[in-house]
Amino acid sequence: MHATTTAAALSGIHNIRDLGGHPLPGGGVTRSGVFLRGDALRGLDTAGLRALLDGGLVRILDLRSDMEVAEGPNPLAGHEVIGYRHLPIYNGLATIDAMTKTHPDGFDMGLRYRAALGDCREAFAAALSHLAEAEEGATLFHCTAGKDRTGLVAALLLLNAGVEREDVVADYAATATHGAGLIDTLREKARARGSDPAHAERVLGSRPETMRATLDWLEQAHGGATAYMRTIGLPDETVSRLRTRLGG
Repeated sequence: MHATTTAAALSGIHNIRDLGGHPLPGGGVTRSGVFLRGDALRGLDTAGLRALLDGGLVRILDLRSDMEVAEGPNPLAGHEVIGYRHLPIYNGLATIDAMTKTHPDGFDMGLRYRAALGDCREAFAAALSHLAEAEEGATLFHCTAGKDRTGLVAALLLLNAGVEREDVVADYAATATHGAGLIDTLREKARARGSDPAHAERVLGSRPETMRATLDWLEQAHGGATAYMRTIGLPDETVSRLRTRLGG
């Protein structure tokens, strides 16, 4: 599977993409069939599962909260071929509602991303370590929509591999196209709950400027993604392995 893989190509699945195919500064592209980013696979059907297996999927890393997993278990948890690991990445992070009250005039998802990278360091370190230790074959990491928690992990992996900043931003923003069906469903649910439409759009959107602001913060606060990985405790060997696995 390639970076341009869409839900249409994987029946029953929204917003799943291979991190392969991104240009590298020294020539070549990131390796396909190593890391996949996606949503919770709630709509997975037989054809979609066959496509994932044929594409070499061997492991899943579920980044959702305990409550999200209880309400909608990953359909491949317990699969006889595909290994499954649940590792909540936002545990202890303030809720969106709490952050909105703290920033009533200026909340956006970039604020949440920066808070997550700062407050959930141990969880990010555990997730990245797990990805580095994965056996040969493809590992899918996912949250609910495949946009926020998944987008942050994907950005760290791509930047560490040497992918240019604007390509990382474009990968994040692609959820607006690849995950449109799922985002529309979440938008309808927010509307049914009586959420403010403008607030819902800020939460559900994947605007390029949101990721740009996050990458600015990573650079200013830590010196970039690779330095951030070391700051949160990843040894050089793990950082190097992540780079080699994806960057070739």
